[in-house]
Amino acid sequence: MKRTVAYIDGYNLYYGILKGTPHKWLDPVRLVKALLRDDHELVSVKYFTSPVKTYPHDGAALDRQKVYMQALSTLPNVEIIQGFYRKDAVLMPVHETECKVCPTAKGGLIKVVKLEEKRTDVNIASAMLLDAFNDKADVFVLVSGDTDFIAPVSIVRKDFKKTVIVFNPRESTSWLHDYASYYRDIPRDLPAQCQLPDTIPYGKRGDRFIHRPPAWQ
Repeated sequence: MKRTVAYIDGYNLYYGILKGTPHKWLDPVRLVKALLRDDHELVSVKYFTSPVKTYPHDGAALDRQKVYMQALSTLPNVEIIQGFYRKDAVLMPVHETECKVCPTAKGGLIKVVKLEEKRTDVNIASAMLLDAFNDKADVFVLVSGDTDFIAPVSIVRKDFKKTVIVFNPRESTSWLHDYASYYRDIPRDLPAQCQLPDTIPYGKRGDRFIHRPPAWQ
């Protein structure tokens, strides 16, 4: 059996294949296992994300994410590594389909809220390199299509002589295709088959329950 560790870019996974679907209650362990052959022993899944900043039109987003993180914490061998979001008010160019009710500033700019996830890329790259250095696995699985990971994928593969598998959640092909040992786009219908139970018991006695958020039904 091949010792295998998975590194999941939660932001890339969400915007690549989950946003706008009813399948956000995803079991990442089932997803990775469904993509791997039977000769892999999945010893660890590392899920990288950041606490979301809420928009005025969806103030419950953070609450849903907290419930989901609590659900993931009940899964064996799953580690959650968090970065943070930076929320700034910035001036940006107005789209050619102009909003008639949006107040524009001088020069055709408009003030918008810009969210930017910080530290996740560094956390993933650092974890992959450290695990390779410490010989934690034979196979490194990266769930992301972000080309920022070309360097760590190349180093883990060429310098540490490990197998690196990339599963891309985005519809467009990633340049990681040229650097991984094996590359595959995640089938669009797979998340529907890899959902967590609607109700998950937790706590020492298992007498409390985590429920799928109603908005994700």
